[in-house]
Amino acid sequence: MQFEHLKGSIVAGWIVILAVIAMWLNVASATGWLVLVGVGLVPPMMLFGMWRPPAKTMSESIREVLK
Repeated sequence: MQFEHLKGSIVAGWIVILAVIAMWLNVASATGWLVLVGVGLVPPMMLFGMWRPPAKTMSESIREVLK
């Protein structure tokens, strides 16, 4: 699985889990939805901002030049 697809899958799973929890808890108030949105957005934003693909190795760079 490619790196970007893995991150997208993790974020999609996180959103589905939060939606199930919101339905289970019967969230109806505006405050509850604000908390849910905050909890739902912060981890994916951190994931996309901090989880970078690994740096290219020297052999990968050489192979790219030789192509």
